[in-house]
Amino acid sequence: MYTLSQVPEKMQDILTTTANVAALETGFVSRNRKLTGDRFVQTLVFSWLDDPDATYTQMSQTAGVLGTSITRQAIEQRFTPEAAETLRIVLDATASTIISTEPQTLPLLEKFNGVYLQDSSWITLPDTLHETWEGGSKKNKPNTAAVKLHLRFDIATGTFEHFQLTNGITADSTIEKQIAMLPSGSLRVADLGYYSLDTFNKLSDAGVFWISRYKVNCLLYDEIGEPFYLQKWIQNGSDNFKEKQIFIGKNKRLKARIVAQKLSETETQKRIMDIKHRAKRKQTKPSPERLQLARWNIYITNIGVDQLTAEQICAVARTRWQVELMFKCFKSIGKVDTSRSDKPYRILCELYVKLIVAIIRHWIMLGVGWRSLKHSLTKTAELISTFARTLAIGFRKSIMSFRQTFDEIKHAFQNGCYIERRANRDTTLEYLENAAKNR
Repeated sequence: MYTLSQVPEKMQDILTTTANVAALETGFVSRNRKLTGDRFVQTLVFSWLDDPDATYTQMSQTAGVLGTSITRQAIEQRFTPEAAETLRIVLDATASTIISTEPQTLPLLEKFNGVYLQDSSWITLPDTLHETWEGGSKKNKPNTAAVKLHLRFDIATGTFEHFQLTNGITADSTIEKQIAMLPSGSLRVADLGYYSLDTFNKLSDAGVFWISRYKVNCLLYDEIGEPFYLQKWIQNGSDNFKEKQIFIGKNKRLKARIVAQKLSETETQKRIMDIKHRAKRKQTKPSPERLQLARWNIYITNIGVDQLTAEQICAVARTRWQVELMFKCFKSIGKVDTSRSDKPYRILCELYVKLIVAIIRHWIMLGVGWRSLKHSLTKTAELISTFARTLAIGFRKSIMSFRQTFDEIKHAFQNGCYIERRANRDTTLEYLENAAKNR
């Protein structure tokens, strides 16, 4: 594991040594050229860090800042299959480099040996790339192309513990079986795509705690083995929070705890509208049970009653949205899912580079002091992007100059970037703080 002080060195290693080795391996560079493998990668990274809609002219200007004189046309011609493979190798090396910091203390979460949030995000690609990245079959369109980005990170340290691209057709639960088991005493919070009784059982056996949303129509049983009717249970009584020990699955009979939180009428109506909208797009009709359950947040977990209350479980479960915000930042700030070009290999190269940028930006965020739930992800990402040209200049000059730019970013970061308190709605940190007081 690398310390934060090594971020500049790791960036130089990835964008120089790794890039040159990858370019030779793929045949992207086979003779002396103005645009070497490392300078090509550096040009794209600093260009798209500065502006995710950068033109070829802007890329040419960035190359000039880095010390290479090259035309926009020459850059345009370099987006080839070999270039894409070079960038994929650099992306893999970047994703496997762990940059971490000391864990921050957060209400309720300090009870666990790390709190890992896990999810995936779908990115479509031109259909001609379906042999590179299989997106799955659609009606009357079998050769679709897409990738899935799988992300798992520790909310306390900010570390990207797992960052991987797979075929779009790959199920989330399949990836779950391939990645390393979390440490004992840690907590995993994941969405329904990772819902698996086998996985929950393995996590429990390894001493890992987990929280998941309840999957509609999953069979439940009470302590004596009789069918447990969820709808009837939540309708009884007027409590805003309910909980019960149950067993899940007809055959597995996994022991768990079910927790429910009643939503406000406004939240309920919004959720019902979303359910109906999704059903309409799929040309289906939502079941009465799903609409009834929409009035509640319902979770299942192996966390005991003596560890967290029902209210605290619901507060901790809210942290899962931080991984959604991470994906949103990748797409809104970094624009990993869009391109101004319609050329397949330019688009593929752009995806790889923008993901490299997303990881490096996150390294810098950690380096300057960003902490999840306390600082704004969007504000910090935008701030770092404004220093892209200065970073490129420092990168070319010396490691000392590069470090000085980090110091400048840190000074700017310290003057703002906090999550602003809202008058009509608690932040996730406030939810955790309030729930921690209510035992």
